[in-house]
Amino acid sequence: MPGLVVFRRRWSVGSDDLVVPGAFLLTIHFVCFVLVSVSLIVFEYNTRILSIKLLFYHLIGYWLILFFSICVEIGICVISMRGSILDAEARTSINIWIYLKSLVILFDIGWLVAGSVWLSHYYIDAPIDEAKKVYIAIIICNWALVLITLITIWCTFDAAGRSWVKMKKYQRSMRETESRFNYKRSNSMNRNWRQRKVMRAYQDSWDHRCRLLFCCMGSSERNRNSFTDIARLLSDFFRELDVVPSDVVAGLVLLRKFQRLEREAIVRQRKNGTYEFLSGVPITERTQFLALNDAKNYDFFQTVIHYMYFAQGAYGWPMYVIINRSKMWHLVPELKCFGCCCGSGDDTEVIQDNCCYCNYAALKKTLQLGDIDIVYATYHVDVGETPFFVAIDYTQKAIVISIRGTLSMKDILTDLNAEGEVLPLQPPRDDWLGHKGMVQAAIYIRNKLQEENLIERALQRNVERQTQTFDLVLVGHSLGAGTAAILAILLKPEHPTLQCFSYSPPGGLLSMPAVEYSKSFITSVVLGKDVVPRIGLNQMEALRADLINAIQRSVDPKWKTISCSVICCGCGPEPTSVVNMSGQDTHINQYQEERGTARSTSAHPTDSSIALTLHQPLYPPGRIIHIVRHHPKPDEQKYDSGWR
Repeated sequence: MPGLVVFRRRWSVGSDDLVVPGAFLLTIHFVCFVLVSVSLIVFEYNTRILSIKLLFYHLIGYWLILFFSICVEIGICVISMRGSILDAEARTSINIWIYLKSLVILFDIGWLVAGSVWLSHYYIDAPIDEAKKVYIAIIICNWALVLITLITIWCTFDAAGRSWVKMKKYQRSMRETESRFNYKRSNSMNRNWRQRKVMRAYQDSWDHRCRLLFCCMGSSERNRNSFTDIARLLSDFFRELDVVPSDVVAGLVLLRKFQRLEREAIVRQRKNGTYEFLSGVPITERTQFLALNDAKNYDFFQTVIHYMYFAQGAYGWPMYVIINRSKMWHLVPELKCFGCCCGSGDDTEVIQDNCCYCNYAALKKTLQLGDIDIVYATYHVDVGETPFFVAIDYTQKAIVISIRGTLSMKDILTDLNAEGEVLPLQPPRDDWLGHKGMVQAAIYIRNKLQEENLIERALQRNVERQTQTFDLVLVGHSLGAGTAAILAILLKPEHPTLQCFSYSPPGGLLSMPAVEYSKSFITSVVLGKDVVPRIGLNQMEALRADLINAIQRSVDPKWKTISCSVICCGCGPEPTSVVNMSGQDTHINQYQEERGTARSTSAHPTDSSIALTLHQPLYPPGRIIHIVRHHPKPDEQKYDSGWR
């Protein structure tokens, strides 16, 4: 941080990222240098023979190229190791060494071409077997290094890097002009035009990446609109954020260290009442635990487990195979060969399953846990259109709508379309927002339920068994969980007794007013440290602010921060803690204050005038049951019975 600027372009690599590639090239070139030196000293070259003479002089030339390569790479490594992550001034001379290295690479490629020509003309006839074997090994090795170098350059290429440099140069010139003259209005207009041009370049770059990543999905109008929305979202998230991928890695390492220290300090404090952290959640006297020794709570938890199988069954045969690897053959009796021609074999309507009805077969095997009748199942999938099925659960006396989670590339596009969108309610509520992609999926399923009259068909399926009195239950996992929660809010006015079980819902799903409304009929289930219920745009922006705050507090070079976390799990110096008379850790308090300020302002670390995007917070739906695995230590037994 910031990105390296060479050849009048910004690159997706920092000046302190060249330690590892420089050391790698240095090691390989040093080995080649030793081999060439030994070859020149040990072997005898009869320069009266043309092929041997050319080989001898080519080895001398290559010895010189390797010598200069080693010198330049030592310089690059030494300069790149200087300063902390934000202290780019200590590495300003790195550009000169990069230009020198580029020049050496050009000579190297030219000499490799000449060496390849010698191999094609003289290798077979040259009467010096040992020397030419060493020579061909060196040529092959260095061609491989050149290829790796070119691939690395391609990977660090920033498509909007030239526009970035132009914008920064223009901003500097405008600041200098404004310090002398008062042309603020026109300068502001020009600056905004430059910024929009750069952001357009970055949005086009992200759009191109999305199209390349999802190239197998075709180029329908819906897909193109999704690519555009996601590209705008990603470009806004990284707007003018002059960081490189290794900065994120180093920030995560530092953030993990600070979070560990913060939690340890909180547990050590005498007055805050925090016993420990379970899966990142503080355990205090106010923590509410689900008392499974109570019959009502136990029955409810068994209901949660029961409907989990419905959410699992929506995934079809892929999930069944993953969970039942040793029982895959159990599906065979349920398969319908050429079922696309003869149907499913019962009165269930199955839409767009494969030719053997593998998904429907896996669904029936998964739901063999009670008296269950499947009414409708669709496996049609598109962006904003998610597979689901409708079943009658006679065991629980419920009509169940189960929605599938993420399983395809189109589902991923639905997940990534994560901006907030107003829920389509009557009367409208502007402050009730939901995940845009999942709002679209919920609207699609609601329309499908209405068009096919699926709920009414299920209610009238078996009047003799009083299905018309059954309640409506919505379930789903991941993407399906978020869609089910939003669909539950949309259907709640028509079905007052509706219940929803949302397994691992996305963290950025609903605005707080909608969450408060949903607590009476939606139950979310989170397992351990599952990351999905903790992810949303606002959460990612908070993480971005925390990373920047951690980087700002770092005094170690990036290579040391990352290597210490890999080699010995945090060998860098720990921040010192100071405990005051009340038992509070002043260092942690300062860190928490700075973190809060960073989250609220989200300013760029190298330019406080640049404010990054901040989206409205969205949260998981309803009441949350957090299931954790805990093995208390002996010294925890004194309070263990009080809060478990």
